[in-house]
Amino acid sequence: MIRTSEQNGTHYVSVTSAMKLVRRILGEPDDYYGPLGNIHAAEGEGCHRICLDWLAAKHGFLPDWHIPGKPEIHPDQQRWNAVLDIALNAFQEFMRIYEIEPIGIEQEDTSKAYGLIGHIDLPAFFTIPGRRRMKGPIDLKFTSTVQESHHLQVRCYGRLDGMKGSTLGGIFNCSRETGAWKFIPVQLTENLDDVTAVSHAAHLWAWSKRKECIS
Repeated sequence: MIRTSEQNGTHYVSVTSAMKLVRRILGEPDDYYGPLGNIHAAEGEGCHRICLDWLAAKHGFLPDWHIPGKPEIHPDQQRWNAVLDIALNAFQEFMRIYEIEPIGIEQEDTSKAYGLIGHIDLPAFFTIPGRRRMKGPIDLKFTSTVQESHHLQVRCYGRLDGMKGSTLGGIFNCSRETGAWKFIPVQLTENLDDVTAVSHAAHLWAWSKRKECIS
């Protein structure tokens, strides 16, 4: 289901839920699939939470942080603790090397021009080693592969009003197994026809569902 929102008379479509439609169109698999897909998805969410909650507390957006509790669907407390510890250590290293200064954390932002709404994991100032300091959206992915739709998601975030003027964002991609991580730069001013297509496709899908409800 594509999530939509109406604010001040403008209808917005959620970037993250629109990406589900995009993956279907592109023929990409879900981020977590197979018989252990639900467990891996829970780990991915846990990694997001521990990293972003730690960062929020560090910069005063939250009063405190704690290790997310293991959900019932996950069968192994020891693995859960190890995966989250690996993710946080890698993220802290990334923060240090790229000199990350968060603007907000999972902060809601919109683009009236594209009709999109999103909660960027980490809108931030950052410095790629050897390059100038810049501002842009950073998305956290604790997946084994980074797909075309992940790049497109960051480009959509780059079109949101709070990211105006940004030319580069990126993906922090980390292995839950080993902690090996990389930062994948994403050019925000390229392939903007793809961003427009996402906006149109998501609105068309949402429109069709409203028509189904009426009929």
